[in-house]
Amino acid sequence: MLGVYSITILALSFQYDVPLTLQGKLITSTADPAVTDDERPHQFPALQLSKPIAILCPPMETDCQPEMGVTLLHLVLQEPEMKQFKAFKGKTAKVKGTLFHADSGHHYTSVLLEVESLTP
Repeated sequence: MLGVYSITILALSFQYDVPLTLQGKLITSTADPAVTDDERPHQFPALQLSKPIAILCPPMETDCQPEMGVTLLHLVLQEPEMKQFKAFKGKTAKVKGTLFHADSGHHYTSVLLEVESLTP
């Protein structure tokens, strides 16, 4: 007799606005024109994760959008971190910062990471 088994694989889960450190490959990605404010493709700094993550909402939170299976994060960088990004692009790095949800045509992934620091 054959049995059917179900395996649930849980992604690492995080919350918005809580400091964290993620590891992944620093890349330049191109936004789909359908999600940009001017309907043109735009390049943006990004962190490509090797495994998907989930961003969950606190219980009873009504103004929060959970996201599952996130593997690409648009990085929000100030000038010092942009210099580091350019130096480390194409390499694996640890990125410290906070997650927030996209809310404009200038945000090219559903979840963004406001970067505090980058280390190779």
